[in-house]
Amino acid sequence: MLQQERHTIIREQLQRHGAVEVHELAVLMQVSDSTVRRDIQDLADAGVLKKVFGGAVLPDKSKRIIAREQEMTEKAAIHVDEKRAIATYAATLVNDDDFVYIDAGTSTGLLVECLENDKATYVTNGIRHAMRLAERGFRVIILSGRPKPTTEAVSGIVAAENMKQYHFTKAFLGTNGITEDAGLTTPDLDEAIVKTEAIRHAYITYILADSSKFGVETAVTFGQIKDCCLLTDRCPEEKYKAMTIVKEVID
Repeated sequence: MLQQERHTIIREQLQRHGAVEVHELAVLMQVSDSTVRRDIQDLADAGVLKKVFGGAVLPDKSKRIIAREQEMTEKAAIHVDEKRAIATYAATLVNDDDFVYIDAGTSTGLLVECLENDKATYVTNGIRHAMRLAERGFRVIILSGRPKPTTEAVSGIVAAENMKQYHFTKAFLGTNGITEDAGLTTPDLDEAIVKTEAIRHAYITYILADSSKFGVETAVTFGQIKDCCLLTDRCPEEKYKAMTIVKEVID
């Protein structure tokens, strides 16, 4: 059973019962207890559930907002297959002579690795992204601004002002959360203002978001769902498809 299928079952059991036990889930899904514990940890990190001794419970709605930004190494280790599938598809959307913005993050980092079009020009606030693109011989511009070690991003007012001179044909952004009410969210205000400017200055914006991001709300809204196209492995709720274009890259 794939990781995403297990996550879906855990979500469904939580919605049905309000709480789940590790061993019961292991029996239900025919996997080991340790596999279930890892899945619960992944979902806890994404804010989907609250991890408790021996299992998990639904999070307190009043405490649903996530203010802590995970380290890049933490984020890079989860939902890898889903992120890679999304990135592989996103890379096919870049055409010759496109002027492309690529956000910092792990999903967009995989996009950088998947890109093949060396005729486009790329702008990024991702420090490692810029280095990798340059190493591969791509035309790349990095924003000026304040570097943030946890996300390896250039962010803040200076970066947002720098963004205003550009007009992108396409922008590829990551997000920490997607909800109907709050829209697209991130824990960091400095990164939010850069993402907001990217959306404003792009003809079309693609949000690269694995399905664990849906239903999660973090501290700062940087954009509205209707203003972007969502690229995901699987859209968990039909309501999002009524709000914008959603491309599911895994059948």
